Amino acid sequence: MGNDKQIKNELSKAGSRFLPEEIINVDGGSEVYSLEHEFARSRKNKNWAVFIIIVVFFAIIATVTALFTYYTELKNSEIDVNISEFDDVRLKEVLGNARMAENTILIRNNELDSLIIEMRNARLNVNSAYLARRNALLDRGLPPEVTAQQIAELKRAENAELAKISSEYDKKIASKREVIREIEKEQREAERKLKQEAADLAKLGDESKVYEMKMKNLSSTQKSGSAAMREYYEKYISHLTLKYNPIFAPGETKDLLQRSSALSTEKKGLRSYDEIFSSENIWDKKRFDDLRGKISDFDSLLGRLSGIDYINSVPPALKGIDGLSKSIINDYESLWHGLSTVLKGKNKEIEDYRKALDAILKERPESGYIISPADSARVSIHINRLISVKEGDSGLIFRSDDDYIGQIELFKTRDGFRAKIVSLEPGKTMKPFDRILIKVK
Repeated sequence: MGNDKQIKNELSKAGSRFLPEEIINVDGGSEVYSLEHEFARSRKNKNWAVFIIIVVFFAIIATVTALFTYYTELKNSEIDVNISEFDDVRLKEVLGNARMAENTILIRNNELDSLIIEMRNARLNVNSAYLARRNALLDRGLPPEVTAQQIAELKRAENAELAKISSEYDKKIASKREVIREIEKEQREAERKLKQEAADLAKLGDESKVYEMKMKNLSSTQKSGSAAMREYYEKYISHLTLKYNPIFAPGETKDLLQRSSALSTEKKGLRSYDEIFSSENIWDKKRFDDLRGKISDFDSLLGRLSGIDYINSVPPALKGIDGLSKSIINDYESLWHGLSTVLKGKNKEIEDYRKALDAILKERPESGYIISPADSARVSIHINRLISVKEGDSGLIFRSDDDYIGQIELFKTRDGFRAKIVSLEPGKTMKPFDRILIKVK
């Protein structure tokens, strides 16, 4: 072929070791390849620099690791493990328990206050119910003995219901207080532990002060709850009690109460109507009965007020009013009885004088006598009862048969006939026992 020579030249230039020489030299023989021979030749061609680099690298890593470990152990040996930090944690836990107990006590006390107020409200409802029943009984106007007996029965029933309510709530209140005592016991134990470690607790002082201040503010705020309501309730009840049940201070008022209360043991000495009042035109029977009715009404009103369970100075004041009224009524009864007795005596004496004058007039022809001319407009006279006179009649006055004094005119009063001077003779005056001559019209 025409290109054989060119191909041979190219192959010769490549100089391949693996191509048989016969490709170059077609006439020559081929070289045999030995694997063992090649390995042996490769061992002789090893790169020691790479091996040395790898060994140095691992040596540096090992050295750095050893140094780091040593440094870490050295630092760890220098660290002071402060056990107090753990103590702080423990103390904080104990302090937290004490604070929790304090909070729980505050809550339980509020619950206790609410329970007490609830009991008082229940008792107040019973008091109000029986108060209405007692008022209704007093308004019926029954006899005092019957009223007192029925009020006593109502009081016994009221006390029984109040005792039942107290018994029910006393158990609840006692249980609540027992719970509070247990919590307070736990709190005291926690505080005892804290005091035993007061030195360590001082580290928590600032925090405790802040907490105590917060708890103080919380406690003040809690007072606006049930405790504050109870305080207001008690103050308001005290205010109302003193407002409507005052206490009279020592002095004249107190002495007056003592004196007047002692008079309440008196009994009213009411007297029957005396006819002298009518005969003397002083007081008719109707007015007298009206006065007796007023006294009875006063007793009813006072009894109604006395049936209320007042306290402080009100009961003795009502008792004093009752004593004073009895004393005044008895004094008044004694007064008018004494006056009527005296009046009867005076009237009897006057009647004796009249009888004496009538006896004299029977022996003489005169119509009557001048008794007292002191008041010229109301001259006291005595007219013979055998002579009939009327208002407006005139009488001539004589001292002797021929001694004319003057003239009078009769008018009627509730005490009998009186006279007024109509005329007098010049230089004359009327005197007692001047004789009267009635002009017959």
